[in-house]
Amino acid sequence: MRIALSMLDEAGEATAAAQVQAAIDSLGRVDPAEPDEGLLAEAAALSDPTLIRAMGGALSVLGVLMARRGEIGVDELANILGIYAVTTAESARNEGLILGYWAGMLRDVAQCIDGQSGTKEKVAE
Repeated sequence: MRIALSMLDEAGEATAAAQVQAAIDSLGRVDPAEPDEGLLAEAAALSDPTLIRAMGGALSVLGVLMARRGEIGVDELANILGIYAVTTAESARNEGLILGYWAGMLRDVAQCIDGQSGTKEKVAE
């Protein structure tokens, strides 16, 4: 996560860098947990492909709505989530893979949006 923080600082993304720093700070206060039945049940829920696809779809819808309001582009959201996925995978491989999958879904949505807007411009000409 520290690599992502330095990348965001270099890119001038102060808000995203502050959020990553807050995540790093909060992780420092968390005590590691011993495996128990509750944690195993949570891990099983995270391994459900249908649930992961559904949550990625919901994230895509929210990303499109945010882009329509001009708050952030879907492609930018995909990039930020992708960076977070890579850094998360360093310490939690499965979580990083899930986040990476979601970033990929957002990237696909962004490409579809760009393709549709390009088509409309060609039709208008």
